Amino acid sequence: NILFVGNSYTASNNLPGLISSIANSVGDYVNFQTSLIGGSTLQNHTNDSNTINLIMDGNWDYVVLQEQSQYPSFPLWQVEEEVFPYANQLSEIINQYNECADVVFFLTWGRENGDQSNCANWPPVCTYEGMDDLLRERYLIMANQNDAQVSPVGAVWRYIRDAEYDLDLYVSDGSHPSFLGSYVAGICFYTVIFQKDPLSIPWN
Repeated sequence: NILFVGNSYTASNNLPGLISSIANSVGDYVNFQTSLIGGSTLQNHTNDSNTINLIMDGNWDYVVLQEQSQYPSFPLWQVEEEVFPYANQLSEIINQYNECADVVFFLTWGRENGDQSNCANWPPVCTYEGMDDLLRERYLIMANQNDAQVSPVGAVWRYIRDAEYDLDLYVSDGSHPSFLGSYVAGICFYTVIFQKDPLSIPWN
């Protein structure tokens, strides 16, 4: 039983449904619900009654938390004020109402050509690599602070990009995932949650 809390990165191509299809192809079963709000931050979700009520329903084995795509790559002082406290708050609610649940942070990816909207004020995000490095660092901090797991989707995307495979992971906006990008994310989540070899997945 998996609850997905996030925004359009998780909603794109129905990632939860992809994970379910991947699992079914191997003989595993995923029951999921979602609270996905376009552009939403974890802070927004802490104030969203639907999100909180779904968490408090209990009986989740995993709750996936996905922050807004840019926020974790902002200057550390800003992340410490606007990201970490809400990751902690949601994790505490999850653990309070779901005795056996694991929190899983959805480690997202850098934008295809960096975050151009914030580049002038925060040069580290001007490139894909710079933004991606910060996202990975900050998601790992969130996971460590909350004794949680990470689905390292952004790291797998980085591997694919660095290896120069001819795979287009982005749609035209250079931010959201293509179907292939979401499929890669689905494989990553399946591997993290079921702890099985992704090479055994027959669903293509």
